[in-house]
Amino acid sequence: MLDFFLGELRRFRRAAAAYALANLLGLAVLQQMVDIPNGPVALHVVMAGFYMVTGLILAVFQFGSYRQASRWIWLQHRPVHRARILAALVLAAATLSACAVALPLCTLLLMLQHYTHNVVDARSYAGAAWLALSALTAWLAGGYVMLHRSRWAFVVFVLPAVLTMRLATATTVLGITAACAAVLLALLYTVFRPNRSTADDAVATAASALPLQACIYVALLWGGSMAWQAGLLVAGAHPQAQEPPRPGTYTETRRFNAKEALMAGLAGSKDPRATGWRAWLDGHPAFGLGPLTRQYGVRGIMTGRGMQNFVSRDTLWTFSHDRMRYHGVNLRTRADQGMFGTGGAGSRAPFATVPVGSGGNRGVQWFFDAHNLYRADEAGTRLEHVLHVDGSEQLAGRLVIPGRHMLVPTNSRVVLLTPDARTPAAGTPTAAAEVPLPLPYGDLEHVNAAEVPDGTLVTFVYGHRQADGYPASQQVTYLVDLSARVQEVARREIGHDFAPLFEHRAWWVSPALHALVSLPDLLIDDGTIPDAGVDHFAPLRQARPAAVWAAALAAALLAGVGAAWWAPRAGLGRTARGAWCAACLLLGVPALLSLMILRPRRRTMAAGRAAIYTGGFVNPPRKS
Repeated sequence: MLDFFLGELRRFRRAAAAYALANLLGLAVLQQMVDIPNGPVALHVVMAGFYMVTGLILAVFQFGSYRQASRWIWLQHRPVHRARILAALVLAAATLSACAVALPLCTLLLMLQHYTHNVVDARSYAGAAWLALSALTAWLAGGYVMLHRSRWAFVVFVLPAVLTMRLATATTVLGITAACAAVLLALLYTVFRPNRSTADDAVATAASALPLQACIYVALLWGGSMAWQAGLLVAGAHPQAQEPPRPGTYTETRRFNAKEALMAGLAGSKDPRATGWRAWLDGHPAFGLGPLTRQYGVRGIMTGRGMQNFVSRDTLWTFSHDRMRYHGVNLRTRADQGMFGTGGAGSRAPFATVPVGSGGNRGVQWFFDAHNLYRADEAGTRLEHVLHVDGSEQLAGRLVIPGRHMLVPTNSRVVLLTPDARTPAAGTPTAAAEVPLPLPYGDLEHVNAAEVPDGTLVTFVYGHRQADGYPASQQVTYLVDLSARVQEVARREIGHDFAPLFEHRAWWVSPALHALVSLPDLLIDDGTIPDAGVDHFAPLRQARPAAVWAAALAAALLAGVGAAWWAPRAGLGRTARGAWCAACLLLGVPALLSLMILRPRRRTMAAGRAAIYTGGFVNPPRKS
């Protein structure tokens, strides 16, 4: 095993050294254009994709060369167990990934940390390890595809995309990426054999089935959804692309500006004052509280999230996750400008989460994290604390000042603050009133407000998660009168753009796999703002229409019947047939497709009186 490991390193040592040098030079050039450690999510996704492609190329070359008949026999028919041979290959690939991917990245980070004032956190070094591990996962997936006998084995590439692309802490992302690599290693081991088949190994088949079914489930959702919407676009019937949109639907409401949204919300109101308010709005402005914040950057997040940097005068302030404060560098002289905390420049008080910045509609700059709202002075060097929320309540967007109040949205209410903060010298605002959210925050699309003679109109437009099967699709309008009393003045239903079967597609295709694939999102803290008063597992208990239940039952029965028809033709025994039929009834169509991949139909040929089983590998005899 050791000799084989060292032999693989010697085999690729020149290529790895050339790749590492080219990688370091490319990173140095890229650093001149963008700050790599503190770059946006898109930059880091592109880097991960590039390194995964290189890992895949190594797997295709390596396993493609060993898969040749003479070399495969030489490799596998040694007096060494195949597990030790595979371990040597994996260790060699891991070493090559560390030297060619992680080492240049760490070298660049060390140079930035010691020779510049750029922010380099511990998460940046974790990012280098994650990129190398991502290249290794692509190598493992590529090896599985190269050695598997089915052409559909490429669906396994869905697994790292679904599991590892998370806006979570570096520790969490490294952990789930390592778990993904372990699953892929187990899958690779099941096909690491001369005949490249798991047909005669029940344990290997069972180990391969569930990860493959999860990948097929996600691939079906992605591919089916894109194909269906592409067909609607070609036919000119896509509801979100129609001009004009259908009246009363979510697409029409989402395209409204603030004034149009208020007008639509008041159109069906039974309040006798609604006609006067609509006439008043014709000649007066309305304001939108948006875009709403859906997710904060957690401390130690693997990539960038929130307001990673901003410029104040001649200083570039970059957020440091190690200190939870901004670090400043002069743009002209590159001199160190110290720290920027919750008190402003020179403050050492940390932010609770990665803050988000917003320019107010009167030229005031605002900072807010999950629980605190701050206002900057005109110079942008000092922050004044404005509002604090506790517990599970989180600030959810920028504030707007339509007139006598400031409106600040959270995930449970909209707070109206006084006095009128026209200038930073107006004093610390106090809460004058609050409007509770009528429906869950996750379904909220936008909030609009306007001043009328009777007070302040606030309208909530819901339907943000409508295409994912969530039922909350309404517009609710409130009036906060001059005495701070809140009353509902209008409510209307917003029509759905798609049919229920499309909106609930993730569930009826396979309810069990939907729950399994949803678990990482429910268990991992990625900074997503939660719905107030709703536990993490509420999406798994979501109500489904009768048509969706019927579709789920029909899909399960179809999969079960398909398994009963396919299993005898694949040469399965009675016990295996029963197990696969039960799995298909429970897991639906993805289980049937995995059965067809793992256990293809037998092919027989008559040769005299005997039938020769080929299994798709051995060439049948030809007549001379």
